[in-house]
Amino acid sequence: MHDMRVLIAGATGAVGTRLVPLLVAAGHEVVGTSRSEARFGELQRAGASGVVMNGRDAASVRRAVLDARPDVIVHQLTALSGQVGDVKHFDESFAATNELRTRGTDHLLAAAAEAGVGRFIAQRATPAGRTSARVAP
Repeated sequence: MHDMRVLIAGATGAVGTRLVPLLVAAGHEVVGTSRSEARFGELQRAGASGVVMNGRDAASVRRAVLDARPDVIVHQLTALSGQVGDVKHFDESFAATNELRTRGTDHLLAAAAEAGVGRFIAQRATPAGRTSARVAP
């Protein structure tokens, strides 16, 4: 018996790979998203299942959330893999991550509302950014 079914959006990223085993060890059923099925092995070794999802594509997010039927969504989506921050071109370097933190968040929230998800947790890396009334700062 699992406490909660948790969808980790971005489960194979830097934070997600550390969070998944902690949630599994705490007794939760974890479904992790990745952009590629090639990363599912690491999720399975941690005790989770995987689903392919593109956080920039509303239909992909909707399908993943509805299929996973989570009680909780944890938003850890970034595009920082292999990223070496270029401070001279910060906006360009982090454009994909910024899109995931804005449009991707909108997609996840819409899918969560449709699926009746009770809790939504999102990382926040900077004080600047989102001003939507639907996401608490």
